Amino acid sequence: MPIDITDDRARVDVMQLLELYKTTWWALNRSPEDVSKALGHSHPVVSAWDGALLVGFTRVISDRTYRATIWDVIVRPSHQGRGIGKELVEFVLKHPDLKSVSNFLLLTKDKHAFYERFGFESEREMAMILRR
Repeated sequence: MPIDITDDRARVDVMQLLELYKTTWWALNRSPEDVSKALGHSHPVVSAWDGALLVGFTRVISDRTYRATIWDVIVRPSHQGRGIGKELVEFVLKHPDLKSVSNFLLLTKDKHAFYERFGFESEREMAMILRR
């Protein structure tokens, strides 16, 4: 069965997404309430489906002109190595609502090589973070 990539936010079930988050090292303790709030403030919300199973996900926060930040690129471990992550990122980069965006940003600790193939470059001198 082919993988279906969509930006239909209504299709994303928070509980299925929480299960997917639990497959990562960086999103183990997210609550349903916080995930729902994050989804409500993200556009597009892009998901990958193998039938009724959520197998991939990402979301974007953007002003739709100058900057867009890609968050939470996840592929279910059982479906990794099939190009789903690549399809998710390409879907975002080609999304019509983001066509005017001049700079896409993202955070990654260990996937630099994956994102470099899309043209992303490390900008260590520009990054700052305030943790609360």
